[in-house]
Amino acid sequence: MFSNKKKAASRVTIDQFSSLISGNVSLVGDLEFEEGLKVSGVVKGNIIHKPGTHSLLALSAEGCIEGNVSSYDALIDGTIVGDLRVEHLLELHSNARVRGNISYRQLSMENGAVVDGKLHRLGDEEGLAQVLELPRPQAQEG
Repeated sequence: MFSNKKKAASRVTIDQFSSLISGNVSLVGDLEFEEGLKVSGVVKGNIIHKPGTHSLLALSAEGCIEGNVSSYDALIDGTIVGDLRVEHLLELHSNARVRGNISYRQLSMENGAVVDGKLHRLGDEEGLAQVLELPRPQAQEG
């Protein structure tokens, strides 16, 4: 009558990240990724995932992103100054600091995480393939 089977954990994990921005790296500019991206350094620019992919962004406690961010899944334990859009599952760990608006479908938030902005739950009508609109570079005259 009762099953001894335990429910699978809802936490997102990945065995190997295909891309890494380590703690000794500072990057200025926009970045598009797919699969797994781990950020332990500083990025001053927008980070977006390739539309239609099941990407995972992991921001370590030492990591900082100054720009808008989008991903399919995200594990945030560092600082984001900008808007964050996660199409599936967003985990805000205890060291997470987000100064911007957050759009998400599922949210897990640990004690200690701080959000300075509005939370917006994505509905089914908004579709999974939407990503943040990035400002396009202006053509330089010269």
